Amino acid sequence: MFENLKISEKCSNELENAVKQGRLSHAVILEGADEETRLAASKELAKAIVCRSSQKPCNNCPDCIKANADCHPDIHLLIKDEKSTVIKVDEIRTLKEQAKLFPNDADSCVFIISEAQFMGIQAQNALLKIFEEPSSFIKFILTCPSKSALLETIISRGSVYRLSNEESALNSDEEIQFSNDSANKFLVCLCESNEFEFLKLTSQFQKDKDRFQLVLTAIVPILRDALVLSNLSDELISNYKDTAKMLSLKFTSDKLINLIEFTQSLSQQILASANYNLVLTRFCSAFYQIKNS
Repeated sequence: MFENLKISEKCSNELENAVKQGRLSHAVILEGADEETRLAASKELAKAIVCRSSQKPCNNCPDCIKANADCHPDIHLLIKDEKSTVIKVDEIRTLKEQAKLFPNDADSCVFIISEAQFMGIQAQNALLKIFEEPSSFIKFILTCPSKSALLETIISRGSVYRLSNEESALNSDEEIQFSNDSANKFLVCLCESNEFEFLKLTSQFQKDKDRFQLVLTAIVPILRDALVLSNLSDELISNYKDTAKMLSLKFTSDKLINLIEFTQSLSQQILASANYNLVLTRFCSAFYQIKNS
């Protein structure tokens, strides 16, 4: 099913078996890998769900052909608007209304929520009702870098599949919490102009590139929350509201956007095997340059 995607063999086999045996959960959470791979995997899984051939997906039936062309009427894709910092609660309410309708062509309707970490607390709570009482013909596929970005009530009602090959050490609840707390500490230091403590924190990751990658990923939601608050909205996606509020008061929207874009670029540089020591140096210097610009 996922022959052309770089996902773990274990994950691929688990998903294929769940589809073939008709025991795929009504809600699937695909975590790990990069955004492009997550989206591609979600579309491939959706195609297998609507395919009515015994070999799913067959890539030859009308359902597969329409799915490959991104025009299947029973596959719905929700992606965050480029002009927005979150997936809005109104978008989830619209999705819920769509989920009340019967399928057009296939036996199931599939709703993909791409990069579900951008759903705020209100949006996730709005989704929760249909997660708890789904129609028999509804399937949900949520993608995200880590399930930790979702409410526990959402996670507990779905089946989580990790697409990437890395083992569980860096994906444990304790490790995720450590990364989130470290991200929060970095941003508190930035707000308080405590540059020495900021450098001290950075030094902890001098020989731990993978952990620092997770910290960079965890920094972005807090910065996004600050941007949301600075624009007088309250659809937050992280658990560090106090830090986000402090950032929103100390940084303009433009500076917050610059910090988000810079953090994402550093994360991409690590994935592209850039010089890690240079990445750490740029992290320290650029954050304060943006602050003081």
